[in-house]
Amino acid sequence: MKLRSFFSFLIAGVLALLALSAGGFYWLTTQTPLNLLAGGPTTTPAAAVFVSKQAPLLASMLVNPDRLEALRQVFASPKERSLAHAEFEQIKKSLLANTGLDYSRDIQPWIGDEITFAVTNPDFDDRDRSKGEQTGFLLAVSSQNADRSQQFLKSYWQKQSRADKTVQSELYKGIQINYKKLPTAKQKIAPILPFNPLSLPNSTLPSSFATAAIGGRSASGNNLNFVLFSHSPNILRDAINNLEAANLNLSNSPNYQKAFQQLNQGRIALAFVNLPQPATEQNLQVSPNSLAVAVGVNRRGLLAQTALVTSRENTASPTLSEPVQALQYIPSASPFAVASTDLRNFWADLSSVVSVNAEVSKLVDRTIADIQQSWSVNLPQDIFNWVQGEYALAVGPSSSNSADWVFVAETSADSAKAIDKLDEIARSKEYSIGSFTLRNQKITAWTQLTTSSNYGKENNRQSAIVTEAKGVRATVGKYEIFTTSVEAMDAALKAAETGSLVANQDFQISIEALPPANDGYFYLDWPSSRAIWEKQIPLLRLIELSARPLFDHLRSLTVTSTGEITGIRKATIFMRLN
Repeated sequence: MKLRSFFSFLIAGVLALLALSAGGFYWLTTQTPLNLLAGGPTTTPAAAVFVSKQAPLLASMLVNPDRLEALRQVFASPKERSLAHAEFEQIKKSLLANTGLDYSRDIQPWIGDEITFAVTNPDFDDRDRSKGEQTGFLLAVSSQNADRSQQFLKSYWQKQSRADKTVQSELYKGIQINYKKLPTAKQKIAPILPFNPLSLPNSTLPSSFATAAIGGRSASGNNLNFVLFSHSPNILRDAINNLEAANLNLSNSPNYQKAFQQLNQGRIALAFVNLPQPATEQNLQVSPNSLAVAVGVNRRGLLAQTALVTSRENTASPTLSEPVQALQYIPSASPFAVASTDLRNFWADLSSVVSVNAEVSKLVDRTIADIQQSWSVNLPQDIFNWVQGEYALAVGPSSSNSADWVFVAETSADSAKAIDKLDEIARSKEYSIGSFTLRNQKITAWTQLTTSSNYGKENNRQSAIVTEAKGVRATVGKYEIFTTSVEAMDAALKAAETGSLVANQDFQISIEALPPANDGYFYLDWPSSRAIWEKQIPLLRLIELSARPLFDHLRSLTVTSTGEITGIRKATIFMRLN
């Protein structure tokens, strides 16, 4: 071989190797599940074009389920990988329970990178009042292989038609809809329960069931290749109408577009909720219209951004750049804590926001009532009104069945007057007010004399009269500290000396993924406070059962507000997972 030919062959071989290496590197970098840390393949659900602007709820997963499982395998230890695989298999089976479908055989060959679920209408058949309210549901699954998805539908309906003669097919605006014939009026129809945002629909196929395959382009030019599922062909007809009329669908809703423009992190899932408006809307300081949530993956768990669209056009920057110093008096083992500034304004805004959801409003009212019962005060009037600086509220570690509360507030010009009023309330309830020293601090206690339940029992020398602390307070530096027991006060004073929640490693990990500029924290240690919340929210046990893999791995939940931009309130939520 001539030298010139040899060098030509060598150069060609090197270029070929470089091309193969570049291609292999590109394939590895695009296919690795670690890419999901930056978000899914798409940023917004294409299926929003099937959903009405007025739809109560849309929730989308923007990544293929198999890639999500692959990411879970990356972070799982060798011992945990088989368990993680089993959890994903259980989720797939539970979602397809009683449908006669198998994920690996029927769905996996064609499923794409989007699964969108929508509550289309609180009552989709409002023309027939005899049926009661029937919530409309739509499921849109993207297809990466149109031939395989069409084959799946054809095979499914062929089997159904052999077993059930009520299967029908129609062509609606050029799109084929297959469905089981609706029951006649004489047949007893199982009503679909009214929509509740805290409940999940049953995966069992209803007596009426419909599908449609849609391919082509949307009005905006995006490729559409979806398989639609619903419990009624009417829902699918509405979805096709929404697709054709851009001004009707959710993707062109101003609130929808406005909210998601503010959520800029990588996302693998999102949700959009049109919030119901309360009857007393005109009396509210804030009228929330809709809520958008974008969920991304963090190496330690799930990171979500939220945007609450309100009726006002205010802009406000975050007030804090580091955790409030009031947290130094919160014991390290506290399973629940809230810390921020200006409690008076926060309570006014919170009351307005939660009023649109009855379940959340009941939870907040019940929590406040529990604290008020312990302290025998009206919290909004007697305490919240004068707290304009830093504050921290927490459940302290307690050896008893009842929770001990710790409240720390920065003193203000009105605090002395407010504390005098608390003393007056205590006297009106015939409580005794006494002082003593604890850890070199002057402590004031509101106490009540009661009869011991054990007095008079055999071999019991306990005094007939015992002193029960109804509330304890202390002034330490620029802070007023209130607790529900002497033990809780001792823990609060000790925290500043030996280690508080703000210095706890678990707490530090739980806030490290959140923006440093914020308005404070809501922190929940799930394993330690699980029993408390299950007692407060009876429905929580059902929610846990529905999303058991998530709750079984949940380590902590941390929420922070990050200001307001032209009427959109932003917050970040971090769910730390084991």
